[in-house]
Amino acid sequence: MYNLAIAFAIALVLFGIGAATTSSLVAGFIPALLALGISYVLLARRSGQKLQKLMEAAMVEFQAGRVEKGRKILESGYALQKWQFLISAQIHAQLGAIDYMQRRYKQARVHLEKAWSRHWMAQAMLATLDFREKKIEAALERMEKTRGPGGSDPVFWGLFAYFAVESGDRERALRVLADGIKKHASSEPLKGMADAVRNKKKLKMKAFGQGWFQFFPEHIPRSMLMQMQAAANKRPGGGRGGKMSIPHPRR
Repeated sequence: MYNLAIAFAIALVLFGIGAATTSSLVAGFIPALLALGISYVLLARRSGQKLQKLMEAAMVEFQAGRVEKGRKILESGYALQKWQFLISAQIHAQLGAIDYMQRRYKQARVHLEKAWSRHWMAQAMLATLDFREKKIEAALERMEKTRGPGGSDPVFWGLFAYFAVESGDRERALRVLADGIKKHASSEPLKGMADAVRNKKKLKMKAFGQGWFQFFPEHIPRSMLMQMQAAANKRPGGGRGGKMSIPHPRR
């Protein structure tokens, strides 16, 4: 990638200058190593800032209901991949999430499979796609591999436990929930879910709110959809033709 190549070039120049002026390879190595690290961080940050601006511009379009225009803005970011590692993976994760929320599951899988393996939401969406295709064991295995990055969010543990319950393994669900509660002792949704699993009661996954609806957009209450529509209509350019002015689940 260009950023790394440029950083190495800067380091090489400084190494040559240091070695030539002091007649010592060690003297050239130290400034070269520092230059490599500093220049790479600065260059990578610059690329990240460019991507962030693209994502912010795309979000404006999504919120105004111009989904395809927003997608094109995101896709233009692929050009940054030649400069910095993982940028393409980040864009695929975003595009996959958009397709997923619109229930374009086949297209979503194509993008999500190209996302970074440590992007837990992308991996969890893939697990949910496995679940939707009745591949529950595959979904559980994918969630198991995503414990590290996913463990920071209570929704991850709720989704993981939900798959375990649906597979018929309530004991595994309780173990997963116990691990989740250890990390999120104040999470009422996790505690409530654990109580429901122990007592074989109906699971109330809507307690996880927006986080849950990202994976099961069909569960969004109609009242919430109406509120989202009303809020979007208040934005400049929102609500044209009486349509939803933000990306929304297809029905």
